[in-house]
Amino acid sequence: MNSKVLCFCLFLISVQIGVSQYKSSAEILDDIKKLNVLGSVLYVAAHPDDENTRLISYLSKEKKYRTAYVSLTRGDGGQNLIGSELDELLGVIRTNELLEARKIDGGIQFFTRANDFGYSKNAEETFTIWNKDTLLFDLVRLIREFKPDVIINRFDHRTSGKTHGHHTASAQLAVEAFKEASHSLYRVQEMKDLEPVIVPRIFFNTSIFFYGSKEKFDAADKSSMYQLDLGAYYPSLGLSNGEISSQSRSMHKSQGFGINSTRGRQMEYFERIGAKKDVGEVSPFDGLNLTWTRINGGGNVENVIQKVIAEYNHDKPYASIPLLQKAEKYIAELSPGYWRDVKLKEIKELILHCAGIYAEATTDKQVVSNGIRIKVNTEFICRTPIACELQKIVFIPSKQDTVFNKKLESNIPLQWNSEIGLLHLNNTSPFWLKYGRGKSIYRVEDKNYFKKPIDDKELITEFYFVLNDVPYILQKDIVYKNDDPVLGEVRQPLDVLPPVTVDPFDPTLLISTKSGATIKFQLRARVANQSGVVKLNLPDNLMATPSSVSYSMTKMNEAKEIEFTIVSKSLDNKIYEVPVELEFDKLFMHTTIKYPHISWQNVLVPATIKVSVVDVVAKPGNVAYVNGAGDFIDEALRKLQYNVTEIIPSQMNNLDPSKNPVLIFGIRAWNTREELPGLQNQIMNYVQKGGRVIFQYNTTAELMLGNFLGDDFKISRQRITNENAPVQILNPNHKLLNSPNKITEKDFDYWVQERGLYFPNEYSKDWEELIAMNDPNEKELNAAILYKKIGKGSIIYTPISWFRQLPAGVPGAYRLFINLVSG
Repeated sequence: MNSKVLCFCLFLISVQIGVSQYKSSAEILDDIKKLNVLGSVLYVAAHPDDENTRLISYLSKEKKYRTAYVSLTRGDGGQNLIGSELDELLGVIRTNELLEARKIDGGIQFFTRANDFGYSKNAEETFTIWNKDTLLFDLVRLIREFKPDVIINRFDHRTSGKTHGHHTASAQLAVEAFKEASHSLYRVQEMKDLEPVIVPRIFFNTSIFFYGSKEKFDAADKSSMYQLDLGAYYPSLGLSNGEISSQSRSMHKSQGFGINSTRGRQMEYFERIGAKKDVGEVSPFDGLNLTWTRINGGGNVENVIQKVIAEYNHDKPYASIPLLQKAEKYIAELSPGYWRDVKLKEIKELILHCAGIYAEATTDKQVVSNGIRIKVNTEFICRTPIACELQKIVFIPSKQDTVFNKKLESNIPLQWNSEIGLLHLNNTSPFWLKYGRGKSIYRVEDKNYFKKPIDDKELITEFYFVLNDVPYILQKDIVYKNDDPVLGEVRQPLDVLPPVTVDPFDPTLLISTKSGATIKFQLRARVANQSGVVKLNLPDNLMATPSSVSYSMTKMNEAKEIEFTIVSKSLDNKIYEVPVELEFDKLFMHTTIKYPHISWQNVLVPATIKVSVVDVVAKPGNVAYVNGAGDFIDEALRKLQYNVTEIIPSQMNNLDPSKNPVLIFGIRAWNTREELPGLQNQIMNYVQKGGRVIFQYNTTAELMLGNFLGDDFKISRQRITNENAPVQILNPNHKLLNSPNKITEKDFDYWVQERGLYFPNEYSKDWEELIAMNDPNEKELNAAILYKKIGKGSIIYTPISWFRQLPAGVPGAYRLFINLVSG
């Protein structure tokens, strides 16, 4: 094959704040050395933040293996310590936190279609919700595509019930996928594009966590375990492996997982699954051929790259280009296969790094829509003396091009401004959200979903150029670029939105009277001159006034308020999903997620109103609320006309129960508000005078309750994870279960994700137990609602997950919580 006809197509580079897309001379040499390593590792776990970043960094940077982490889920079921986003929006944040982590530790990121539906107690419970066959299929496809030499599980597949059920399930799926990936008869028709793959080894990455204590782990017999010392130091980076991995781990900011750096020796241990440790082996990779000799004809490539390494000049990386292009030619001439393709892409990237090639395509808009034209500024420069000629640039998908055929002087940029029209572009939104999700998995139509963690961008610029007489094509996303007076140069992805969107609004409408309720939201024009009709797709039990609303917006970014009053024919204690639609098109709610540690995310979800019809008697009054970790309980009460005032702890000194008869602490307030322990006397005084204090759940970590609830009051890690778990009313005559609403078992229908968490397991007999719950095949937990009379007032402790139920509009949860506030 003539090297002059080789065509180069570089991976798209996502430009982020603070992340360089180009490499130093020392980093280039490290990557040249990586060209001679043909090994790959797949690390498997359940969630973002489950991964061992120290191991991923070590395998990628020290051993130079192609190292990937597959997180079965995107972490939607977790909690958010940096903002209010939950569910799908939290999954978007955690997905991008993983991508930022991989940029630091050098790994590759994959996902399956699994939905993180929240905590489960064991793998068996997990698989009652997750479709095991579907997720096994996802993993087998990924294994056949990625072709790992070693699979490493983060969790033990043999110990269901000792950790989160998703954790054990991820390990069990990996062990099964390890076997099925090699079977030629596994789902033949669906796998016809991927050949079976035999993975030589699979391991469990054991640690102190699985032994319960450092003492037990230190005492354990490790003679049958494989070992790696992960404490490597990288002179080319001036960092230890532990320092890099801590930076990577600290990208999980939404989960509060920032950690300190470590340096020095750090041992990691591995149990081989399904086979015994071979005599003389120490590393999990001992005995595996991970060099060019595993490829027929690869010896020539290896010899040339060794010569490149030996002759590398740190001051002149471009001097290595002729030899690298020779190796590139040898790789291209190999028979088609996995390692040929991987190394061809790697070496082409390296040649551009050596040449000091810089290319960009930028615009001054961060969001655009079909039907408009935008200005694109392009720049191309070769910053070394290597011969370089820019032939043309082509904008994709319009195929509009500009021909240059210009030989470039060293370190002299060629800049060009163009205007392109935007037509027939798909809207930008995470691909796994486009078709909604079931409780088990996301609905994804693209069969290559498992290859990419996020969407590829459609607006691209291709730079055609010749480097040292060899032609290449470099693809670059068109990105938004801005000169910020504080941050300096800011770059963000360029995203495409529909011509009309809905601004974010509270989609849960509570109807508690026969007169119904009113919902308001804003339409926004992304393109000038938009007009049409908005309507609601209502079920039989609901009616809307008006039946439709016309709109007309002449200017780009103009907004128009839309208002509907929805009435229910009967207060049936049900939840209805009501799509908001345009006359001839779908309508999406647009949310922008902005945090400094990830790229901006524009998320489109179908515009839907969740109508919760509740037959509830409320007694609106004043409520004082102390925020904890964020739970929207105050907003839920306002929907029923309660006057909720958020107070800071110091204001409790003067809290008067005659003016504010109820005080509610937000979730985890006694974990997060350091001022509270010093105010216990003031709170008790408030109760003695007739106030009611409602405690929501707190965790066992950094709990600061002191003896306020009693010396013997203890909180456990017990939880009810099944949202349909049976409920028993222990004290049916208690006023909190009868006034102002009569509570029955039907009030526990429509609950979401879980019943409750961190239940008290020790408390004195003067606490009244009102409700018991239990997960299947487990004993009842009687502390769902605890009530104690003190002086003229009372205290309620309730670990029920109100923070999930009330924002979701669960009718029975509203009825019961109103009783706690007003009963």
